[in-house]
Order: sequence, then C-alpha cells, then structure tokens
Amino acid sequence: MRRSDYLSTVLLCCAAPAMAAPVSLCYEDSSVYPWITGTGQGLAILQMQLVAKETGIEFELIRLPWKRCLLEVEAGRIHAAIAASYNKERATWGVYPRTPDGKLQRDYRMHTDSFYVYRHADSPIRWQAKGFQHLGNEAVGAQLGYSVGKDLEEAGYRVKYHPASSDLLSYLENRVLQVIVLQDHEAKRQLSHRPSLRDIVIREAQPVKVADQYLLFNTAFYKANKAQVQMIWQSIEKIRKSKLYLDEEREMLGTGTGDK
Repeated sequence: MRRSDYLSTVLLCCAAPAMAAPVSLCYEDSSVYPWITGTGQGLAILQMQLVAKETGIEFELIRLPWKRCLLEVEAGRIHAAIAASYNKERATWGVYPRTPDGKLQRDYRMHTDSFYVYRHADSPIRWQAKGFQHLGNEAVGAQLGYSVGKDLEEAGYRVKYHPASSDLLSYLENRVLQVIVLQDHEAKRQLSHRPSLRDIVIREAQPVKVADQYLLFNTAFYKANKAQVQMIWQSIEKIRKSKLYLDEEREMLGTGTGDK
C-alpha cells in the first residue's frame, strides 16, 4: 500500500482541541497527476494530511468541480482551495501567502505546475515566443476554472472550456479542437494510458505557463485566523521539503529530484 493511500485513511487531525472547528478545504474532482489522483489521494492531499499531523489542525476535505470549489471559497462557505495558482481575479477575494514587501511567498507554495500546448499532428498551429502562430479563428481548449485559460482570454484568444483533461484529449483526437492546453504531468499520464494518441498528439516545446500552486484562503477567514493560516502555510513549506513527501514525489514522478 502506498504511503499516500494509507494516510488517506486516517483522520486529518492530531491533538487538535476538541472544541476547535475544522478548517474546510476543497480540491478538484478531476485527476491532476500527481497532485490529485482520486478522492483522498494524491501528493497535494498527502501534503495536507502531513500538515494536519504536524500542526494539530483538523481539516475537512471536500472534493468538487474546480470552478465550484473556487466559487465556494470566494463565498466563504469553504475556507480554502487546495493548489490554486495566482491570478488577479482570485486575489480580489482570496489571500495568498505574501512576503513583507507584498510579493508572493514562494517558499509557502504547495508545488509548481507547468502547462503546455498540445496540438493535433496535422495542425499547422504552433506555440512560440509566448504566442500562437497560425491559430486563425480556432478556439483553444482548456480545463474549466484553470487560470491558464483566463490568461489566454486576456491575451485575446478564444477559449473553449471542458471539465477534464481526458475530455480535451478526446476532442483533440476527433478534431473538434485543434489545440488544447494541459497540465504537463497529467497530460503525460493520460497519453501513457491512451497509446492510440501517441502519433496524433504533439506537445509544443515551450510551456504556456509555469505556475506555483498555493493553499488559497478566503479573505474573511484569513483576517479572522491570521496566526492559524500562517502556521498552515509555514507547515506546507516544511512538509514539501520533508523526506517522506519527497520520497513519495519521486516514486510518483519517477524522478530523482523533488520540488524544493
């Protein structure tokens, strides 16, 4: 049994006061390998389980469609969203960890993701120098609620949203879409399970976006619980650098280095 599978079965609190209300955290209901691989599974979930163990803070984990997860945090019905990258719109209602001079505190990131353009092998569309070539009037496929889609819209591109990476790859295979943007590790996992796509789907060499992912808190909750939130963010850094977490990351990614 994997460590993450084992830990997903334990209660997410250790020595928390009996009267303390749990901190509610939502995460997306689509696979985002290796960070979210199922209900209560994945490196991001393991990370929060280990944070709970170290801090004694109880977490309630809620799995939702990503767009709804963000809306629930914005409304204050859920306290924080797991693995949210920065964008300006989210910063109007949520709080990211910051340095004293107001910059994002990268040390408190959960992990870093890369997003790449995947195109049909017959398509003339290319991604170069942070822009599309030969796109014409074609829409770019992206996952619903992902900030990379918003970035593309702000750059003037037409974006077609779908909930899951598997859906986007199917649309690419069937030529419904000519080009899509996916998180790299998840795309590689999907393609490894769908060998028929290997000669059809081409990944462009340069990433569209490299983004740190944070535990994003609702602003009102943060203001009422600053010390607790700071403790959680600090623990995330410690856990991300821990041997247990890095060993699991190496096992899942098959690499010799972790995200330090």
